[in-house]
Amino acid sequence: MTTWNPRTLTRRIGRYPAAVLTAGAVLLAIVVAAVGAPLFAPEGYDAQDITARYSAPTWFGRHPLGTDELGRDVLVRAVYGGQSALGITVLAAVLATLLGLTLALVAALGRRWVDDLVGRLADVQLAIPSILLALVVLAFAGNEIVPLIVVLAVGAWVLTFRIVRVHATRIAALPYVEAARISGAGWWGVLRRHVLPASLPLVVVAFTLNFSSILVLESSLGYLGLGIQPPRPDWGQMVSSGQAQLAGAWWISIVPGVFLVATVVSVQVIGDWLADRLSVNGSGGPTEVSAGPENLIEGGRG
Repeated sequence: MTTWNPRTLTRRIGRYPAAVLTAGAVLLAIVVAAVGAPLFAPEGYDAQDITARYSAPTWFGRHPLGTDELGRDVLVRAVYGGQSALGITVLAAVLATLLGLTLALVAALGRRWVDDLVGRLADVQLAIPSILLALVVLAFAGNEIVPLIVVLAVGAWVLTFRIVRVHATRIAALPYVEAARISGAGWWGVLRRHVLPASLPLVVVAFTLNFSSILVLESSLGYLGLGIQPPRPDWGQMVSSGQAQLAGAWWISIVPGVFLVATVVSVQVIGDWLADRLSVNGSGGPTEVSAGPENLIEGGRG
């Protein structure tokens, strides 16, 4: 009996072009709204209207998605919260992907003891829950942006390492790569001309997977009060602040929660579509075989 994996649904959705286009449109709309928040809402995320406290959502009113306990517009705060959540997530995902890629290439092309050392480091990292590591580090480092980005990246680099390492190892063992080494191509030449170009499609897929997991972790830390601090809004922080008013003012938590879920699902659908389109075989070329992210991850554990 097989257990149901949430990614199975997004993989199936990602096989329909209309669903991928919809996911791309939703993600683009959220990104544009977050980046252009100062233009769409020049009054800022902390503008208060005490006379409109706990106003319910109304499409034709001043506050279409309601207000919170201080009369602040929930939609405006959710849009500004996207700046924090997406900005931190993108930086952490880029850092995690680059770190994982670098260590994967070093392990694949280096000596056996280097591969074993980095592999054991990855195993240790996997044994420590990312949220536990984040809680410990942020408890000492404080709620600053830089420590938050670093701890998010450190908790996610293993994914890229696992995915890229096995593929880079296979590429490095191919006859034409061995011939290049015999003909005098050095470590850097083999990496630049053969291994890295063949691994880039997997890096793109790994980035989307990192993005989703890091965004969820960042929001979880915000929910626990260890992420972006008030008055600057953040999706996780907004969900937490409205939890006590779910019965009477559900929109305070639901609106940022919908933004978060829509972003994560959209990125996963696009990532699963890319995994099918950019899958690579042992020879480094594209194939017709659909190898979803979970297959790539399992392959990286070999």
